[in-house]
Amino acid sequence: MENQVEKNDTLDVKGIIILVGTVFGALISIVVSGTFLGFISGIVIGLIFAIFFVSVLLPHKPSDR
Repeated sequence: MENQVEKNDTLDVKGIIILVGTVFGALISIVVSGTFLGFISGIVIGLIFAIFFVSVLLPHKPSDR
């Protein structure tokens, strides 16, 4: 018989959400304003919204199983 090894690699979902929120905030801001200051403000605003999403909207109760 063949030995089966389970991989239990866990993803850092919160980190990925924060990264994606920051990148998309910067991209949207650079398209809208077209300036470097707009790019920086988009990074900051995207980071704030991503942190808000992860800390307030995303939390769920742990499973009882």
